[in-house]
Order: sequence, then C-alpha cells, then structure tokens
Amino acid sequence: MALNFADKFAELGHDVHIIIARNEIEHDVAGRHIYALSEDGILSRSRPINKLLLARRLRNIVSSIEADGKPFDFFISNAEEMDRLSGIARLPNVFIRYRNSMLHFLASKLGSKTGLKRAVRLFRWTRKFRRIYDSRHIVAITEAMKRELLEDVGLRPASITVIYNPFDFEGLRRRSEEPTPVPDEPYIVYSARISSRKNQELLIYAWLEACVPHKLVLVGGTTDEKEEAYLRHLKAIVKKLGVEDRVIFTGFQKNPYPWVKNAALFAMSSESEGLPTVLIEALILGTPVVSTDCPTGPSEILIGKFAQFLSPVGEISGLTANIRAALREYPPIDDEFLARFRNDYAVQRYLEHFDELAAKGRMADRQPK
Repeated sequence: MALNFADKFAELGHDVHIIIARNEIEHDVAGRHIYALSEDGILSRSRPINKLLLARRLRNIVSSIEADGKPFDFFISNAEEMDRLSGIARLPNVFIRYRNSMLHFLASKLGSKTGLKRAVRLFRWTRKFRRIYDSRHIVAITEAMKRELLEDVGLRPASITVIYNPFDFEGLRRRSEEPTPVPDEPYIVYSARISSRKNQELLIYAWLEACVPHKLVLVGGTTDEKEEAYLRHLKAIVKKLGVEDRVIFTGFQKNPYPWVKNAALFAMSSESEGLPTVLIEALILGTPVVSTDCPTGPSEILIGKFAQFLSPVGEISGLTANIRAALREYPPIDDEFLARFRNDYAVQRYLEHFDELAAKGRMADRQPK
C-alpha cells in the first residue's frame, strides 16, 4: 500500500521518500527512495529508550532529506510503530492512515478478563491509545472505522476524514498475467496471511459443506510461531477430513495475483479487517468475491447488488450458501463500480485534504508529543 502511494505521488511530480522502521523489504523497491531506521527495530533493550532512539533517527533522516531546502509538505504514517515514532519525533503535518479496528484490538487485549481486571485493562489500553492518537490528523480507511474512533473509542483528533486505500488497477492486471503454475482445474482461492484472525478453518468447512467440484487454494505464509501452529492445525484438519489432494497450501507468494485472477471465486473468511485489500484486488481482477461481513470494510466494498454475498462472521452455513450462489451466478464487475478505489482518486483526496487543512491553518503546528 505504501508503494502504491509512493508511485502515484511520484507520477504526479511529487518528491517521494519512504522511511521504514526495520530494514525488512519483501517487494521490488527499485527506483524508489527508501530509508531504514534500523536493521531490526532494536537500538536498545530498554523499550522507552529504544523508542527515543528510533524517533531521533527518524527526525535526523527527515532533516537530512530536507537539507536541500525543500521541507516535506506532509507525511503519511502506515503502521502503528510509525504512528508512535512520528509523534515522539514531533514531525509536523502527519496524516495517520488508520488501518485496523480499535474495538477488535481492545477485545484481543481484554481476552476473558472480567470485573475489575477487565475494567483496569480497558482503561489502560484506551488511555494508551488516546495518548498516541488524540490531537492527531487521522485518515480512516473506512467510514465504519471513523464512527468507531469517534463514537466508541471517544477519540478527539485534530481532524478526521475517510479516504479509501489506493489501488493501481493497470499494475495489478499486468502482474496477474505473469506466468505462474496455478491449477488447471477450477478452484476457489483465499489469499491472506495464515492466522486465526483470517479464519481459514471456517473456509475449509464452508467449502467442504458446499460440495462443489472446485479445489480450495490457500495462498499465504506465516510470520511467527503462533501462525505456524495454526498452519499445522489447518493441515491436520485437511488430513482428518481426507481432502489433502483437494486443498492446496501455496505458502507466501510474492505475486499472488495470477492465483486470484484465475480462480473461479475468491472467498474471504476473516473475523476482522481494516479495509480488506484482497477483496478489492480480486474484484479489480474480475474474480467474483464472497466474504464474511466482518468489521470493518467488506460491507463498504460489497455494496448494492454485491451485498448479498456477505455472510455473518463465524457462520459456516452462510458462507457455504454464498459460495454456491456466487458460483451459479455473479453480477458483472465493472471499473465504474470500483472507481472509488483507484490510486489517482485516493492520492488526489490526500492532496485536497492537506490543502483544506493548510488553508485553515490546522496543519502548521508540530504534534504535541
């Protein structure tokens, strides 16, 4: 997503620089200005000191780039770590692209706690959240997130608006044509990190219950031991059900788009999302989509005649019914329906939003951290 932003801003003639906390790069970044604050995000074993050191490096990198006499107009923060560090570094004109459901995050932190313990933990996490995000300029990636932040969390931002994520339609379609050994027979695909939040287990059972001839392809890798354990759990289920020859685990794919484009159906089973990139990408590639109606995003993507393909979170039968229905008949997918997700539209909205706030004098002060 950061590269989508960078490429479109650069195409419009802007000087673009990407700063990352760790020197971990999985994509082709040739021709782009990339700066890493550290190799692994650790400059000190003390967490408070580590944050200060990373923030100082961030500030120094920005100063070195601005040494040519051209200050940055604005910054877009794309990750929680940079949300914090940009505040500590007191960078001016930072738009925080708010990406994930705060309510789902709080629920994960509260766990099964009840009574006083639950109340104390809720207070601590909410206070921490507000300390980072109050009085900041927030760009929520869905309307549902904006409502959640203002009404449920009680955030008091300096400004808040909604701008959907930017997508390079032509670039996605070009990459989807690259030679890839996808199955010759019809298949259903889900491309996502292997994790309990993505709930591939639900999809396996819904696909099996649908009794369709299509294979099931799960595209995605793991990032930690917890996800590795979940992957082993999924493979054990597949073995127990006796469908090892019909379920394909591809692992991480640098280019998942041929897998998505050539599928008969894209099925998403997540328990929560931000604005699920994979749903939009599948639609851009012309692949029919079904999804759980999880918070947040799917109900803002699958609107109108596509809303019928949303099913309740965690419900096997609803997803099963939609898989069958979508394979029977699916509405035509056209670019007019998807225009709100084009990268030129999203980038132009950022430029307009900055101009509006600058005209009101609301983007001049450094963040109070």
